[in-house]
Amino acid sequence: MATLMHLAARLILCSTTLAAADPPGPKRVAETTFSVASGFFDGPIQIAISTPAPDATIRFTTNGAVPSTHSGTTYSGPLTLTTTTILRAAAFKDGLEPSTPDTRTFLFPRDVAHQGVSPAGFPTTWGIREGQPVPADYEMDPDIVNAPAYRGEIVAALKSLPSVSLVLDPHDLFDPHSGIYSNPRESGPDWERPAAVEYLDPRSARGFRIDAGLRVQGGWNRRPEESPKHAFRVVFRKRHGAGRLRFPLFGESGVHDFDEVILRAGCNNSWLHWSGEERRRGDYIRDQWMRDSLAAMGHPSARGHFVHLYLNGLYWGVYNLVERPAGPFVAGNFGGAPHDFDVRNGSNLLEGDGQAWDQLVRSLESTTSTRTLPAGIGSQLNLTQFADYILLNLYGSNGDWDGSSNWYAARRRDPPGPFRFFVWDGERTLENPEDNTLDYDAADSPPRLFQRLRTIPEFRRLFAGRARLHLTGNGALTPQAAANRYEHWSRQLDLAMVAESARWGDYRRDAHPYKTGPFELYTREEHWRPEIRRLLTDYFPRRTSVVLRQFEAAGLMPEPGQ
Repeated sequence: MATLMHLAARLILCSTTLAAADPPGPKRVAETTFSVASGFFDGPIQIAISTPAPDATIRFTTNGAVPSTHSGTTYSGPLTLTTTTILRAAAFKDGLEPSTPDTRTFLFPRDVAHQGVSPAGFPTTWGIREGQPVPADYEMDPDIVNAPAYRGEIVAALKSLPSVSLVLDPHDLFDPHSGIYSNPRESGPDWERPAAVEYLDPRSARGFRIDAGLRVQGGWNRRPEESPKHAFRVVFRKRHGAGRLRFPLFGESGVHDFDEVILRAGCNNSWLHWSGEERRRGDYIRDQWMRDSLAAMGHPSARGHFVHLYLNGLYWGVYNLVERPAGPFVAGNFGGAPHDFDVRNGSNLLEGDGQAWDQLVRSLESTTSTRTLPAGIGSQLNLTQFADYILLNLYGSNGDWDGSSNWYAARRRDPPGPFRFFVWDGERTLENPEDNTLDYDAADSPPRLFQRLRTIPEFRRLFAGRARLHLTGNGALTPQAAANRYEHWSRQLDLAMVAESARWGDYRRDAHPYKTGPFELYTREEHWRPEIRRLLTDYFPRRTSVVLRQFEAAGLMPEPGQ
């Protein structure tokens, strides 16, 4: 068998730590097992499904639905697979509860490369928006797949990153009334659906399989006319299976225990944005770079990397798999439980209450008539961490944060601790090296806190010291250090962007021209690589000195001791 088949057969799936405990009540039929592990294949494979339960009947599905006595196919012998297939199986026996459904993903990259316009069982529209149907798009565009520049790379592109496979009942995805993809603007627990999740890495023998809950994630990009490629939140709850994911998802160091993760799809500065200017800047790296940079400045920050995503066996594109800096993240990094903290996502309170936040805002609003820091401000706000957080956003010239969204903040409640801030949704950054957002202000936001603090000499001295630390010498925001972090991800994504281009690069040209043109076929050679080169050869080399000049002109760089 081919090398990739051998690799797939060796794939270690952490099912022992992730398997759900049997619920109380009637006994279940013994679990099903598959003779071949999930993975990547380049030729036909034969798969046997079995259960140790005598006289049990095995039923299986290939469309993502959970097998039942009324749905699926009765298993009668080994199955031969030649194309990408999702298998879900369960065993049934009179007098016993069915076995817990078991799911496996078998990916054939050569088959994925020719994913068609109208896959069987998938709808032609994704719901209704403002009275108009949202056009569905599934095809891997032949203009990319068959292009001389890319046809020799497409299979390798699909194996250049780990893959995440999400499998759920088709109705839970696409039903016009209850499907989360057909109703992406709906949110909350009522719009969480059970899903099987597999993480498959063709570059190693590590991965996991777990049952979880799935929601559509995000704000503006929930609007399907704005972005048909939606983000997802994967939540690990006992009602779905294992209560937590325990896997070194972001490397061997740091937290390995997760309540939830986010699959970010990209909206601003992506090939699907409504603005032709932003589509031209599509790079998919900016938010990851911002979070990495906060970590490089010495502070806890949400980690992430890039994956290929599959929905019920269909390729869905390149996604940024990341931690969400909500309560579980804060507790994992600072100790304790989520309820030990006040945690905010902009104006949304996620944990605790808003009393400390309101007090902090009131304290700093009072500085309009004083030149000294409010008494006790250091116990309300970690001034050093806040200065670094603001410095990073000014360096990136963040164009999309306000009082309601695109930032997280947290503080310990008992004993009371100061607020710290965390980068989130930093896609509107790294645009023009001459941009200046020093005077941006919005009520109840980090920029408003900064505008009040910058009037106080003591804070200006602190800010200047942090600016010198990070913008000079070997600092995290010096030209080479900033470019190196960015180039790391551009190398990781270079090949994968061929697959992203085939999946989504033609959407605004062929499926849904929306708002401003030009409506082009977005490709790695003509769009993505030029934007990467622009950032590496123009933005990063120039930006540090530009920011320092802006700070000096604004009186934010006093000499030490002044």
